[in-house]
Amino acid sequence: MSPLSIDQIFFIYFFLSLSLLSIGVIASRNIIHSAFFLLIFLLHVAAVFLFLNAEFLMAIQIIVYVGGVLALFIFAIMVMNIKDELKHRRFVKFAGSGFLVSLLFFAVFYVFLRNIRLETSKPLTSDTNMLGSLLYSYFLLPFEILSLVLLIALIAGILIAKKNPKEDR
Repeated sequence: MSPLSIDQIFFIYFFLSLSLLSIGVIASRNIIHSAFFLLIFLLHVAAVFLFLNAEFLMAIQIIVYVGGVLALFIFAIMVMNIKDELKHRRFVKFAGSGFLVSLLFFAVFYVFLRNIRLETSKPLTSDTNMLGSLLYSYFLLPFEILSLVLLIALIAGILIAKKNPKEDR
């Protein structure tokens, strides 16, 4: 048996860590712990993008998903009444069937992907500089409009979640 290359070691690490972290997101009983597992999972996905020489996707993964979506999840968790939600155990009865469906999915996934061979003759190039200059020159106006729309959505979410003192009486 030949020794493992550094690529194979990284692949094994990311395969195991992403598998365990995804199980941690689903299986954790505390919703804050699930969000923390999701944070580490998304950071590992960004590291996989970096490992594949996709620096732009890594940066977008961190900015959009870790910075934006996860912050939105934590904001929604803080706004919800978690104690009432934890009283209901509606989905526990479907855990066995969910496990069987996931095993079936992975079996079919394995059957389709077992004979795929990757071609490594092309050198990997990065177009991050070109994409950044295009985004901040030609697409500057749509980019700024998107940022304003997201800011308005954030302010609206805060105003909706804000409790008025008159409602507590």
